[in-house]
Amino acid sequence: MKAKLMSPTHAFVVLMLLLAPAGTYAMSGMEMPQSGHAQMSASLSKNMGEPINSSESEIEMTYSADGNTAIFVSGRPGSIPSPGVPYNFDIWMAHKVNGTWQAPIHLGPGIDPTVGPNINTSAWELEPSLSDDGNVVYFTRYEPGNLSTGDLYVTQKVNGVWQPVRNWNDVPELPHLNTPTGEEHCPIIASDSLIYFNYQQPGVTQDSDIWKVEKKDGVWQKPESLGPRINSPYRDHMHWTGLSKDGKSLIVTSTRPDMGSRGGHDMWIAYQNPQGEWQEPLNLGDTINTAGEDMCWTFTPDGKTFTGSVGPRDSYNHDMRWVHKDDVPLLKNFEPIGLPPNLLVNSKTKSRVTQ
Repeated sequence: MKAKLMSPTHAFVVLMLLLAPAGTYAMSGMEMPQSGHAQMSASLSKNMGEPINSSESEIEMTYSADGNTAIFVSGRPGSIPSPGVPYNFDIWMAHKVNGTWQAPIHLGPGIDPTVGPNINTSAWELEPSLSDDGNVVYFTRYEPGNLSTGDLYVTQKVNGVWQPVRNWNDVPELPHLNTPTGEEHCPIIASDSLIYFNYQQPGVTQDSDIWKVEKKDGVWQKPESLGPRINSPYRDHMHWTGLSKDGKSLIVTSTRPDMGSRGGHDMWIAYQNPQGEWQEPLNLGDTINTAGEDMCWTFTPDGKTFTGSVGPRDSYNHDMRWVHKDDVPLLKNFEPIGLPPNLLVNSKTKSRVTQ
């Protein structure tokens, strides 16, 4: 695992050892019990319940194209311990049978490669997504306890068998986004020539910012920031299905404390103006956001349901919750782009953005 620099201002994402009698660990500005969930419900969102939620943290859920497989992050029993920190984050997969979610499967050592990929390690594995054809899992891997160190990874199913995990930079079809320092995580693949991604680099970004990278004449260009309106001095990032089909609206997770923030991480929406410039995000409101942490909400494949994690302020103790998209006023006209395409097939894909 490569060494990376920490950003001392990383409000939510830098885990530090506090000089407390019990040897408690916490992130910058966050003190978190290891288990147990305080009540922090949005006004209309509903808890997904067991077996998706457990006594530990559940976050960052995405789905297969038919909606019958969910892939998400959990620290539940069976996760691989991360030395030196009290939290584990691994990727789990659950299947729906006759409308009921079955017990999640740990995607770690010993798994049958025809059932699922061996992804999990003693590092933190986060932000997974299945490709639209179900043959690729994209995800991020971090040094345990330091969310300033993310790199992107992929694993591919070939002839029904999941292959070993590869670093994103080792895949010829993908742009080289991973760097020796900083954090790269959770891209939105708009097409085979346009990818939005989250980027945190000391001396380059303010905190986590949203960037894009484009391919021109067959060559991936230098990544560019989406600019100071959408990127605040605080942590701003987006998640897998948070781009609209027309490419002109973007769902953002942000810790910005102004402009209608309810506190902690909130969910926001940003729009492009007629000139194609991204504008300041608008808070999605009390249907989703609470005074706690509301993070990384994504859409079901039919685009009708919005799912994400909610937990107490300054806490990792999240549960997965859901709400009907049309119950969120600013989302009624939002048509999400859907699952990321499989870019590892060495063939051109049409743009997923419809103008």
